[in-house]
Amino acid sequence: MSNLSNNSGNNKREFWRWPLYILIAVGVLASLAVAGERLAAEAGSKTTLLSLEWGQLKDNAARNGCTVEEALQKLTKDEAGRPLVSGVVYKEPMLIDWQNGGYLQVQTGSQLLNDVRIGGWEIVEPAEAEDLELSDLETPQIDNNHNYVLCYDEEQQQLVYNNLQYKTSAQNQLYTMENAEEEQLFVVGTTYPYTDLTSLGIGFSAEEARLIQSFGLGLVLQVRSWPSVDEQSLDFVFGDLRSLGAQAVGFNDNELPGVQQVNWPELSRRLADILQAQKLPSMSIEFFQQTGLQSFLQKMEYNMVRMHPVSEGELPKLSDTRLQERFALAANERGMDVMLLRLRSGQSLEDSVEYIAAVRDAIQAKGVTTNRLSVVPDMQGHSWALLAALAAVWAGGVLLLKSFGLRKTAWLLPCLGLVLAAGLLVVGRGYLAQKLAALAAVVIFPYLGVASAARPEGRSLAMSILTLCRITLISLIGAALVVGTLSERSYMSAINVFSGVKVGQLAPLLLLMIYLLYQIAEEHGGAGYLLVGCWRLLQKKVTIGLVLVAGLAAAMLLYYMLRTGNTAVGVSDLERSFRAFLDRVLQVRPRTKEFMFAHPIMLAMLYFGYRKQLWPFVLLGAIGQVSLVNTFEHLHTPLTVSLVRTGNGLVLGMLLGVVLIWMLKYPGGWLLRKGQEVARLAAEADAKEESQRVG
Repeated sequence: MSNLSNNSGNNKREFWRWPLYILIAVGVLASLAVAGERLAAEAGSKTTLLSLEWGQLKDNAARNGCTVEEALQKLTKDEAGRPLVSGVVYKEPMLIDWQNGGYLQVQTGSQLLNDVRIGGWEIVEPAEAEDLELSDLETPQIDNNHNYVLCYDEEQQQLVYNNLQYKTSAQNQLYTMENAEEEQLFVVGTTYPYTDLTSLGIGFSAEEARLIQSFGLGLVLQVRSWPSVDEQSLDFVFGDLRSLGAQAVGFNDNELPGVQQVNWPELSRRLADILQAQKLPSMSIEFFQQTGLQSFLQKMEYNMVRMHPVSEGELPKLSDTRLQERFALAANERGMDVMLLRLRSGQSLEDSVEYIAAVRDAIQAKGVTTNRLSVVPDMQGHSWALLAALAAVWAGGVLLLKSFGLRKTAWLLPCLGLVLAAGLLVVGRGYLAQKLAALAAVVIFPYLGVASAARPEGRSLAMSILTLCRITLISLIGAALVVGTLSERSYMSAINVFSGVKVGQLAPLLLLMIYLLYQIAEEHGGAGYLLVGCWRLLQKKVTIGLVLVAGLAAAMLLYYMLRTGNTAVGVSDLERSFRAFLDRVLQVRPRTKEFMFAHPIMLAMLYFGYRKQLWPFVLLGAIGQVSLVNTFEHLHTPLTVSLVRTGNGLVLGMLLGVVLIWMLKYPGGWLLRKGQEVARLAAEADAKEESQRVG
């Protein structure tokens, strides 16, 4: 970073730079210490629970004419005895599910009255009435306006009754019915509306939970929401899930239970206490936004797992190969703790075994085991790392402003930034100071890396390669500071994300453009040179070529911004196939824009220099530096993956850069000479024609 200002010949004698370099070095060392902790934490969680959905598993078994036990025997191990499925995601069934399974019946009052007349059923007088000498209790009557749940045993009846009592404000009643053959039905009468009744979550079957555990499978529960949430209903629903063998608890619906109620803060605190008392992590579902989840997980101190699902609607659109790639990437590059794999409709058990085995093998080929559940690593932020990062960012800000020839302002503005950060820390908004420090780091250091090396003169190939490596190391200072400030559980779980991705992508390029124009102006006598150049450009006639070039540049900038960030526009099938190929060959796919575009251009610019009007190509090359820092902004991606991705991109980019230099120097040089010769001959012909016309 010692050559940032080419117009100052005394940079090497400016000793004020060394304290800044020392502050940056301290910030990097502190961040590397945090990175070491994170690597150790991530190493212990490189595993995932390959799971099936319980309801779908039962349906698949029925379609294949076998019991659930028989299906589990086939789907838990392959022919070689290796584990296949390692977990089950058990969604809380609704009353309609139990009715469809033949476990109970839900009827309106009029339907039940008709069945009573036809079947000769009678309501048995409540047992309480028999024990009272003078009882005001009356034998219950069937009401057309009520609804009824007919169960086949008292345990099931009590479960339905309890769910209605705790989850709704309806009036509910228990009683028994008998017919002439002394057959019994255990009835729950309720004023709860029929449609709402059939969609009410009815809890989890302890018998089915025991069956799942008997096969050594991890159990993940998904609880449905209900309308009337209070502390008693939370205790009822969540209070004894550990006894079922649950390893994690998630939510099934778009909203968490009680999130729309005014006492949601108290309810979410109570729910977090219940789960923490049972040492049960909660769960977030990728691509599924659930209202209230973020605030709830904050109270859980982000003790959680993350699940990657494939929905029933997506499954028919995905080939087996695409499905395998998707699960492998989710497990390896996004650190998903639970993988919910859906079976294909109409698939035989034998085909399902091969289908599951292929997904398992694809995940394990990435070095991720599929035999157990892991939680998001318990990483906590360190105040000393944040303070060191803030000092490093302040020093980088001074160097950035000094590169523009500023003097007092170069010290003042970064100091104002430090004052702002200190104020945020004092008022308890340290998380904002973290985010601002990280954003400043990803803007400052890619700029410093490129600005320190950009010059009109060329270099040797070896020196160009070394310079590109030096630029990358300076850029990675920004990445290290992001890791040092934001490596916390909330960011690693993707509940919190890096803020200002677009700013971090665009701001360094804008600063570089200003810096390069500033350098050009200094070399030609000042800002007047740029003003004259702009005036001449405005005086030029608009040609088709100029419009095409401007349109192409605008399209490239738009595409670059759309393809940037935590979410981006989709990719074509051809690009997806190319990515999959790179994934198989390199284990971790580098970013295409880095190794196929930006790094080669940057290497060529370092080799040839940005002579004449070629300075915009420096900006194109700088995209690679901005992109590789952006890689580390995805805090949910394991750090090893980001490091390997960056290394792969740099090596491939330099190889393609050498090829680009050769093409520009030899075939390109020959074409340039031929073009100049043709232009000279054309000019001579025009001059001759003009002289003949005048003569």
